[in-house]
Order: sequence, then structure tokens, then C-alpha cells
Amino acid sequence: MTASFVSSRYANAPGSPIRELKRFSERPGMISFAGGYPDPKLMDAEGLQASLAQLQAEEFAKALEYGGTEGDLSLRVELALLSNERHLDARPEDVLVLSGSQQGIDLLARTLLNPGDAVLVEAPTYPAALSAFRFAGATVHQIPMDQEGLDVAVLEFALATYRPKVLYTVPTFGNPTGLTLAANRRRAVVELAVRYQCLVIEDDPYGELYFDKPPPAPIHAARNAVEGADEVLIYLASLSKTMAPGLRIGWMLGPPAIRRACVLAKQVDDMHASTLTQTAAARYLKSGAFQRHLPILRESYRDRAMTLFGALQVQFGNRIEMPEPQGGMFMWGRAPGVSAQEWLAAAIEHGVMFVPGSAFFAEDADPAFFRLSFATQDVTGIQEGAARLARSMRQLKLR
Repeated sequence: MTASFVSSRYANAPGSPIRELKRFSERPGMISFAGGYPDPKLMDAEGLQASLAQLQAEEFAKALEYGGTEGDLSLRVELALLSNERHLDARPEDVLVLSGSQQGIDLLARTLLNPGDAVLVEAPTYPAALSAFRFAGATVHQIPMDQEGLDVAVLEFALATYRPKVLYTVPTFGNPTGLTLAANRRRAVVELAVRYQCLVIEDDPYGELYFDKPPPAPIHAARNAVEGADEVLIYLASLSKTMAPGLRIGWMLGPPAIRRACVLAKQVDDMHASTLTQTAAARYLKSGAFQRHLPILRESYRDRAMTLFGALQVQFGNRIEMPEPQGGMFMWGRAPGVSAQEWLAAAIEHGVMFVPGSAFFAEDADPAFFRLSFATQDVTGIQEGAARLARSMRQLKLR
């Protein structure tokens, strides 16, 4: 028998349930509501290309050198300004540039958690965060949600019971639910975090993608409003959903000691985010093109979301339960009496994909939940995809 050299932590670990579906998306004619990816056709490729093309030879050469782990200063200046537009009171020296905010979750899991530490997450939540916490040896506990986000009463009970080190939350147009934590609950979360000395990791990749009115200020905005909050609040954000995922640019704000620990971990991880893409992102932000492009994204994603929501109402009526989306890239539904996993198998036969909801729970998953992403499909594809979903469910019930 051949010996296994793979760590026991990784030997039997499951892969990403969403990326595991990618092989089906390559089938001809497949309509995918599965991946939460921005549509390449909506990215300002021309503007980003211009940002690089305007570099002089000396500037371009500098962008090909090694850089500091904390990030290029010109980008940190722009990300601090962007953070301040979100009411976060950040300075350039407060910003740690990441190779995507996903790296921030991993760095925090590795630098904050010891085996056996308790972590609280929303139910449902982002599955890659669950993987990061579990790889760090943490014990994960779920907090239920309603239409206004985290249930604060249950959160307080969990804080008192488990004494967790970390609460992880995606409070604005969250993945997978698309829900937004109410403003009064955000303040309550901060006060509870201070009282129980629990770090709050706020993941905010979707906050700029609102459809009508802007969402409440991030939880991190209370950093100076609640005594002691600056010691427990950590903020992660990304340009992946709004500028381009291929740039791999995210950033972190938080207590200096925690950021320093993440810098040390990043030094042995990738040393620094790509200097070339940092340069492109900094110039693009400084030009004002990012702010000019955001309304285009909001309108486009709103049109797609409303098209899908309306098409599902026509195709399914009251056979599925789904709140109307207000922003972000996702819709979260429930099909009573249906196994979403079995429905997915039938849906793939009909040329359409989604993600069963069980992928987003740490435990006790309701098999009837499912997630749809409207981001990458145009209106015609969305309408046809909704029809295929309905046909596949009818087939499933006939079996």
C-alpha cells in the first residue's frame, strides 16, 4: 500500500461545491445560475486597458518589480478614499492590500484561530469561509437569519454559550441569501462583540451593487462610535465584483496587531499582491472611472435580477419561496417538498444549473433551499433558464 504524504487535514477535505459544478457549465448551450461571477461583458475592460497603456516605460518597469507586502502606496491611498466613501474613516496606513478578499479570510483564519476555537457564522453563509475556519481547526456554530439578517437574540445566546473568538458575517447583499443586516442590528452586533470580546470579520464584496437605495453603512463604520469597537472589528472588501476578478485585489482594515499578523502570514503566502494589477487598479480608481462605471453595473444587475424574479413568478407561482432581491448577485429560494440536489440533477439534463442550498450551511441543512445567480446571464438567457428550471422540476415530480 502506497503511503499518503498528504496532511490529514486536506486528505479527505471536500472541494468547493460551486467549483465542482464548473465542468457542467462547459457543456454546449448550458445556462448557469450557479457561479457568483461578474459578467465579463460588464467590466470596463477598455478603461482598465487605458490605465495601463498610459504608463510611461519607467512606470511600467516599476510595476514589474517586487513590492511591499502591505501593498503599493498609491493603491492604498485610493482604497482608503474608497473606504471613506463607505464611512469607514481609513488612512492609507490602515489598509492591507490582499490578493482578493478570499485571501483575507484565509489569513485571518490562520493567524487568529487555534484548534478548538469557536467561530460563529450566519446560516447560510459563504462556503469558502467555512472551509478556511475548518482547516484552521475551529468549531463552527450557526446563527439563524430572518429577512433583516442575523437574529441578534440568538447571537447573544451563542456568544454567552460558546464564547467564540470570531463572528464571520456578510451583512450586505450577502452570499448566498442576498439579505442585508438592518441598521439597528448592526449597532447591536458591535455592542455585543465588545461586551463578549468577539472579533467581527465583516466581508463586504457586494455593498456597492445596490439596486435602488444604498444599504446601511458597514458594521465597521461604528469603529469610533462604540467604545472598544476598534479592537474587535475587521473589514474585508474586494474589487472582484465591481472592477475585475482577474486583478485579484482586495483589502483589509482592522486592529494594527491583527493586520501585522496577516502581513507576516502573507509574506510566506504570496509575498504581495501583483504589483502590475495594483498599479492598474490604482490608476483606474484615481481617474474616477470606477465611480462612473458603478451606475452601469447597478442598473445592469438590477435589470437581470428583476427579470429572473419575474420569470420565476411566472414559471413557478407559489411553488417556490423567494424574497425580491435588493442588490448583489444572488437570489435565495426554497422549494418546499423538493430535494434541491435531485432537482439539480434533473436541471442539468435540461441544460440549466444552480447551487443546492446545503452547500452554504455548516450543519443541519434544509434540502429544499437553493441559490441562483443572475449576474452572468443576459435577459434572454435568464428567461429561457427559468423555463428550463420549471420543466426540470415538473420532470422531477413525475419520476
